[in-house]
Formats: sequence, structure tokens, C-alpha cells
Amino acid sequence: MLLGLCLAAFGDLELAAALDRTTELGRLCLDLPTDTTLAMVDARRCHDDTGYLDDVANALTGQDITCVSNSRDAQLLLGPHGRHTDRVHAGDVAEKRAHATACALGTVRLAERLGVPTVRLQPGCPDFARWLSWWGSDVGWADNIAEFRTHTEPVLAAARDAGVRLLLEPHPKQVVYDRTSAELLFELTEDWADVLGLCVDPANLAATGHDPVDAVCGWGSRMISVHAKDLQRWRPGQPRHGAGWSRYGPQPPIRFRALGLGELDWPLIVATLQDEGFDGVLYLEHEDALLPRAHSIDRGLALLHSLVPAGTPEGRTW
Repeated sequence: MLLGLCLAAFGDLELAAALDRTTELGRLCLDLPTDTTLAMVDARRCHDDTGYLDDVANALTGQDITCVSNSRDAQLLLGPHGRHTDRVHAGDVAEKRAHATACALGTVRLAERLGVPTVRLQPGCPDFARWLSWWGSDVGWADNIAEFRTHTEPVLAAARDAGVRLLLEPHPKQVVYDRTSAELLFELTEDWADVLGLCVDPANLAATGHDPVDAVCGWGSRMISVHAKDLQRWRPGQPRHGAGWSRYGPQPPIRFRALGLGELDWPLIVATLQDEGFDGVLYLEHEDALLPRAHSIDRGLALLHSLVPAGTPEGRTW
């Protein structure tokens, strides 16, 4: 198991400044975001401009980039395509989807150029209401997955050609949002089994009521990476004051915290990853609205270093 950091923690900085912030953190695998809404790397330009792609690749020489990701632009592959995603890219459905496709392909292209093994995308969801059953209708979640197949096929094909694994992250905004939806997607995309994998975030699943330890169990080789952050859930009767609270659906509000400052049992989660034989990257995320990012990251890495073995455990020696 390797330790990493999602560079989105420095999403307000340009690439050189963001990389500079990591130099004193020690050797870490890095997840590089390519969202056009950030200042780091522009996925659309990676697709459209070979010269720009060359410049980015040169700037990353010697860096331990192990995943290239895109969340906001890729969301427009499946939607939603209304006004609430205009800040990412304005236009009609076709224009938004074309932008998302170019950005997803640009992200794959950058990963191929860098020799990075994984691309993490959040491709969105056509219709969140399909998790409900409707009287007189046979529409279900499988219809969302059918649209996923249709609209992501160029990206899946590009990833296969590039020898890159394409990772989906279960999240309430995505076509995979829990174990059942992920298993259904894998069942209905069996012909893409060599391409598709998972990045599991126990806090995202716990935010909607799922067990965070079970979230990392039973995936086998499908689970390529894991995200690490902590979670607070609002309890009825408590005042909901302070920064960072949000809603992930009809459940009570939640907010993400630095590791060790929330409710998740990270010693048990890491031990479970060991039991599962997980040998991918455990990426720290910073989304704590109450701590400066340097404080949050230092705390999180210290906890992970205390939990993740630095070598092979000897077992009982007496």
C-alpha cells in the first residue's frame, strides 16, 4: 500500500506553486487534477494543443504522478446539463457533452504521455431519480448505465489504447453511488473489464449512510485506489453552525474533516485494506473547512504514516 495526496488540495494555485507545496511532505504518489475550473492543468488544452501538452509534461518531469483526474468537466459527459453546470461550461446539452468528452480524452492523453497508469473521472449521472421506483414504469438504474456506455465509449476506447485504467469514484452525483450501482455497472460493462476500476472513498459512502469499512471490502482487483478523509454527521437536536456543512441528499447534513477529527475508524479501515490485500494508493484528500490546508494535510499524513506499514510485518515472533 502506497501513500498519496490529491493535489486538488492546492486547486487555487498554478501547477508549479502546487508542486512546490509538496516538496516538504516527503515521497508521495500524486493525483493531478485537470479541471478547467482550476489553475493547474487544463484538460481541454491537453486535448486540443500538442504544444501545451508538451509544456505540461515537461513541467512534471521527475514528479511522482500516479493518477490524472478530472471531476468537474467530466461531469458533463452524463449530466446534469442544466444551468447549475454552466459555471463549468455553458451551452446546450451537445455543447456541454462535447466539452466533457474533449476534457476526458485530454486527461487520458496526458496520462499516456506521462506513463501514468490511472485516470480518475467523475462522469456524472443522466437521471438521479432512476434510483426510485415509479408506478407503471420499468425505467431503472440500468438505463443510466446504458447511457454511460453510449457517451463514454470514446473515452473507454482511448484509455484501452493508451493502456490506462479508468477509475470511477462512487459518489451521490455519479452513475455509481454505492456498492449495488457499481456492481451493476461492472455487470453491464463486462466487455470493458480491462479498463474500468474503482477509486473508493469511505467518507463519501458513509455520508449517505453506508458502512465505511464495508466500502473497502470485496472489490478484489477492481479497487485500484482509495481516498482518505474524515466525516462529521449532523445529529438532530444539535445546532448546525460553522463552515463546511453540505447535503449529499435527503440524509442529514455532513461535513468533511481532517483525518482523526471525524467519526470514521481509520485504524480499522486501514487494517481492512491490509486484510483485503490492497496494494494500490491511499490518497489523502483535504476538504476540511475548519483547518488551514497545511495543518490538515500534516495531520492526515501523520496519522496515515502511523497506520500504514512501512515494510513487511514480521507477525508474531514468539
